[in-house]
Amino acid sequence: MKGGKMTAVIVGGAMVFSLAGCGGSGAPYVSLVKGRLANVVYAGSLEYVNNEQVGPAFEKATQFRYQGQGGGSYGMAQEIKSKTLAPNVFESIGYAPIQVIEPKDTNWAIAFAASPLVVAYSPTSRYAPELNAIRAKKRPLQDLFTLMATPGFHLGRTNPNTDPQGQAFYMMVELAVKHYHLPPGTVGQILGTLDNAKEVYSEEGILTLLQSGGLDASSAFLSEALERHLDYITLPSWMNFASPNKSSVYRTASVTLNDGTTISGQPLTVDITTVGTPDKASVGFIKFLLGSQGAAIMRQAGYQVFSPEVFGSRADVPGALKQS
Repeated sequence: MKGGKMTAVIVGGAMVFSLAGCGGSGAPYVSLVKGRLANVVYAGSLEYVNNEQVGPAFEKATQFRYQGQGGGSYGMAQEIKSKTLAPNVFESIGYAPIQVIEPKDTNWAIAFAASPLVVAYSPTSRYAPELNAIRAKKRPLQDLFTLMATPGFHLGRTNPNTDPQGQAFYMMVELAVKHYHLPPGTVGQILGTLDNAKEVYSEEGILTLLQSGGLDASSAFLSEALERHLDYITLPSWMNFASPNKSSVYRTASVTLNDGTTISGQPLTVDITTVGTPDKASVGFIKFLLGSQGAAIMRQAGYQVFSPEVFGSRADVPGALKQS
């Protein structure tokens, strides 16, 4: 992850200076309101729901303040591990990024929601008529993958090396090509190499590029598509990586990262944990998200909310969260 520019954000009536995008630390602000700030580092796809909805509602409902910063889950985990970032809450897509900071910074996580993977597209794309027909089910879904393999189709996706959405999108294409018995080589025609510079973009910028007409289509979560009022094509549960009961199907796909690590498919749940010693603000933020008000906000934003599931050491989950 690369550092962003310094920006000022109003949080709970205070002026907070932080690095926009990736990099930087909330530590200077934490020192001013120690114990009263939920300093949340989150997966970039959660930016809107956290900063515009959850954060303000959390501040209104509690005595705590909120500060947030987003990016690719794996990249942010590495920055937490290296102490480039010093949050007290980490909210990732999937448990694996949280495991990067174990056991020193945490050894547990709670999964509580998921947002289906979709294919968002530009209404100004020259392929929009075909994409509209697929969305309306006037053409079969398998035509989407034939279309994306067309030379000249400009597809965007995030980097599988740093972002779980990028991994899931890559595996989603693999599942589709296998399911629809598409010609050998279709995966390569659609995706190219793992970190194909012609279609890999940052999680924070990819949908802005799509909205500007710079892409024909891109990977996205349903929540992001709804937040930005994008045109999108829904995917069935066996390939949208949002249904825990389809885990066995997701596991049949895999992707090998540049460092040689092979990742098998799994549901892309929203997982959350405290970082370092839990304090009242960090536990309070998580408890708010797991409560009825937080769940309502997440559902409204396009997330599927389910009963919280603990990963890692259940014994180390703060008592206040075990009661949520």
